[in-house]
Amino acid sequence: MGMLSELVCISVSVFMKCVWRRPSTYIKVATMQKETINLNLTTHGLGFTISGGIDAPNDKGDKGVFVKEVHPNGAAIESGLMVGDRLLSVNGQTLIDIDHETAVLRIKESIPSQDAYINSVMELGVVNITSYAHIIIQHVTLEVVREDSVSAVIVESAESQKHGNKLALAREAFKSQDPDLSRLAHELGGAQEMHQRAAGQYLKAAVFGGLDGIITTFAVVASVTGANLATGVVIVMGFSNLIADGISMGVGEYLSGVSETQYTISERNREEWEFDSNPEGEIKEMVDLYMEKGFSEEEAEHILRIMAKHRDFFIDHMMVEELGLMSPDEDESPMKNGLVMFLSFLTFGIIPLLSYIALSTVDFGVRRSTVLFGIACGLTAVALFTLGAIKSKFSTQSWYISGSTILFNGGLAAAAAYLVGFGLESLIDLEECDD
Repeated sequence: MGMLSELVCISVSVFMKCVWRRPSTYIKVATMQKETINLNLTTHGLGFTISGGIDAPNDKGDKGVFVKEVHPNGAAIESGLMVGDRLLSVNGQTLIDIDHETAVLRIKESIPSQDAYINSVMELGVVNITSYAHIIIQHVTLEVVREDSVSAVIVESAESQKHGNKLALAREAFKSQDPDLSRLAHELGGAQEMHQRAAGQYLKAAVFGGLDGIITTFAVVASVTGANLATGVVIVMGFSNLIADGISMGVGEYLSGVSETQYTISERNREEWEFDSNPEGEIKEMVDLYMEKGFSEEEAEHILRIMAKHRDFFIDHMMVEELGLMSPDEDESPMKNGLVMFLSFLTFGIIPLLSYIALSTVDFGVRRSTVLFGIACGLTAVALFTLGAIKSKFSTQSWYISGSTILFNGGLAAAAAYLVGFGLESLIDLEECDD
């Protein structure tokens, strides 16, 4: 996990959002509740000890000042101070970014002295101090933050951590519908949120290629089993379908990606030529679109004339607004997408065949076909649920709902294939009897 390297905190109303940014691959997000605690020293002493400071960081590398112990008969326990509370200030004096000795000294200095106590009584016009001591409350005010909830967020790699902290926090904020955490994500720095479109595209191809491979191959296995054909037929038909469909899926993904890219580039070239030939006409088109969205003509004209000073940006914006097309991503490769789709289809598509390949020589008796098919069903179910859970990363569904949905979909397809095979086998038998 590595040592903690930096604590970033933002005070929002009565809450404080903190992020521990690590030099390795993890960041830790905490929502901390900010509190003001008054310690009544009229009848008790402080009743707590501290640890930490910039010269004495804790075992996690945090250099804050924390409550180490709370004594049973002190003002601290009566006021609700707890072990682990981070101390921010005492009587308005900061306890942040100071060494341990200075922190101890400031807390000691915050305790009202005998002279200060007497002066405060005399200011009230009290002559007999002993008689009226109970109405003068000596107190120390502490500002603390208490950890309310903590969640670990994984940043994919050290290379992506430059933007990962911010993006991971933004996703966590959306997931928990926490506007304060969203604010913190945007306060971490000026770098834009990098949504890693190309990497996401490859993951999408891998997931959906794998799902198609499993369901398609298992459907073949189920139909052959339903038709009560030999184990060898399952293997032959399963592998034939796996290779043929894998090539078809991979080439299809590649060709569709190339076609989409070529179409988008041709449309962008046309928009570039139109803008260079007649910029006023293109601006007027965009003004009309903006007015349809509720802008006044003056507002739309002002905004778009500023945009038009930046040619590439304006053309990209026209592509989205007029045609609904995003300019091609330079990092996105149709060839890689097709290859990922093909390999994923083969890798996951072979799972329903594993029991037939590995256990084809094992003697299971008369129920051999049923046992092999049962093992194939189990392996396929686990793989479908796992890929469905991974698919939830691209949607708002929870992982278990997404996994269950894909499992149900695969089961339905397999059941249909099994019944079709069983029905055809029965029909064929009837026709043979008629002959």
